[in-house]
Parts: sequence; C-alpha cells; structure tokens
Amino acid sequence: MHREVLVDAATGLRVAQDDGTRALKREVYEFWSSDLLELFERAGVPRKLPPPYLPDTPNDVLARAGRAPRIISPTSEMSLANGGKSNTGIPLRAETETGVRRIYWFADKSFIGACDATEVLCWKPVAGVYQLMALDDHGRSGSRSVTLR
Repeated sequence: MHREVLVDAATGLRVAQDDGTRALKREVYEFWSSDLLELFERAGVPRKLPPPYLPDTPNDVLARAGRAPRIISPTSEMSLANGGKSNTGIPLRAETETGVRRIYWFADKSFIGACDATEVLCWKPVAGVYQLMALDDHGRSGSRSVTLR
C-alpha cells in the first residue's frame, strides 16, 4: 500500500526512473485500488496519492510501473433477458492502479468506449462469447473471456 516514488524537485511531478538529468526527491505515497479510493472519497477520508508522471514519460515506462487493470464486472458468465439481447446494458468495471485516470474498453478488438477509472461503462451486447479487454491510460491491459447467454 505504501511505496516510495521519485518526484521531480522542481515540478512536483512523478518520475519513473532516475536518469541523472534532474534533481529528485524520494517520497512515500499510498497506492489503493480504484474501488477503495472511491470508498475513501465518498467517506471524505483524504489519502496521500502520488502525483501524475511528467508529461514526457514514455508509455512503455508507464506500462512497466504498476499493475494492469483487473476486470471485476462482468463475471465470466451472464444470462441476458429479452431473448439474448441486453436493453439495459452490462456494467463494465475494472479495478485499477492508483494514478490511472481513464479506462478504454474493447470486445474482440472492437472499441466499446472509455470512462474514468472510477466510473462504470454500460455495454449493450447480444448473446455470444467475447474477449473483453480493459486498457488503462498507462498502456497496461487486463482481459477476460465472457459468455453471454
């Protein structure tokens, strides 16, 4: 939950690694999953969260720092009403690493939509088998096979 991170002394922004080009500070921040952060926010409990990365941080460096999203909804199998068609939609939700702001959703390589990391995206599929993927704004992805009947 507590991790030491490198912070640029001049900007206060997070640095992925010390490349010797700037003055850095080492600071300890809290890393909570997105679902717990949402609970803390609702309860009004402040947390010491890490600052965002410097804007010029390469995506491949960001992808190696932290955990990939974990899809928590939908589960592996679901039953659809209305003859195999979802009119109300299926909630898509992923647990993410602290600092993730956006999740991009795909079903079998087709883009479904994007939402904030703490939000739920509604998906209206037909019955079938899908490979769902949640891609965060740091380039990390998690996937799950889902069967909708």
